Amino acid sequence: MSDLIDKLGQVMSEVDKGGQIQSAISGMRQRMAEADRRRKINHVKQQLQELRAQEAQTINALSAQVLALHEAGSLSQPELVSLCKGVDEIRAQIKVQEAELELIQPSPAQPAPPQQPQPDAKTLCPKCGVTVIKGAAFCQTCGAPLVAEEPPPPVLFCVHCGSQLREGARFCPKCGQTIP
Repeated sequence: MSDLIDKLGQVMSEVDKGGQIQSAISGMRQRMAEADRRRKINHVKQQLQELRAQEAQTINALSAQVLALHEAGSLSQPELVSLCKGVDEIRAQIKVQEAELELIQPSPAQPAPPQQPQPDAKTLCPKCGVTVIKGAAFCQTCGAPLVAEEPPPPVLFCVHCGSQLREGARFCPKCGQTIP
């Protein structure tokens, strides 16, 4: 690409007697070189960042292995043992703080216990008079059988126009047709 720019520069110098095009081309070359330098800098920075991340992962893996050896009781280097004991102390402090937090922090919302059927003030045992749970078949106090509530009468509708009818109606109040 730089060869093309060089040839273009030669052609332009013949056309450009005042030097303005040459100046523009020179400025363009400088900007391209600066952009290329920045691209290289960013590439190297990205590689450094990736290497540092790999280093951190490797150190974490090494630390985990050393702690595992300490917990298994097979670590013998005193410098590493003292560091691992420091980690043990920090873990103990974390447990204490977590326990304290559980005491002062409300526990997360727990599912509500299933609702127990509530007594209905209108439902009373006919034998002992105690309030019983609505829908119960027997009194929970004396065991007497309870009278089942009668279901409400069915709602009737006119077969001709769909209008609602009262119980026992012989004619539809809307269309006047005979009710079968």
